[in-house]
Amino acid sequence: MRSLPFVIDELNGGFMILEGILRVEKGKLHIEFQKKDNLLGAYKSDLRAIEIELTELSMMEFKKGFFFNKLLLHSKRAAAFKDLPGDELTTRKLKIKRKHREIAANISSNVNLLLSEQRLNELKGDDE
Repeated sequence: MRSLPFVIDELNGGFMILEGILRVEKGKLHIEFQKKDNLLGAYKSDLRAIEIELTELSMMEFKKGFFFNKLLLHSKRAAAFKDLPGDELTTRKLKIKRKHREIAANISSNVNLLLSEQRLNELKGDDE
């Protein structure tokens, strides 16, 4: 699956911005990101890489906008996003540029399909 560039803005009261890429491999979200200041761009943090198990997600939502699109990651637990900066406890809002809209929509639908299959398998296991 292709990598998806994204931005999380309005961190630390709008003074910081997070730029990163997201990809899905082997049942995990692989996220690489770097924080930098939003005013001058002079400060940049070290590049970080984290992995989040798909089983930690409850769903992914893709919302289409005119200039920017949003990919919303919803987790089952707050601890899932402990290493990924953001404003909300169990949700991360990734801004996606218009030219990457198709990649975001594909990732969202594929992850939601995988999550549905996992839930179905869990239900089948409970019945037996």
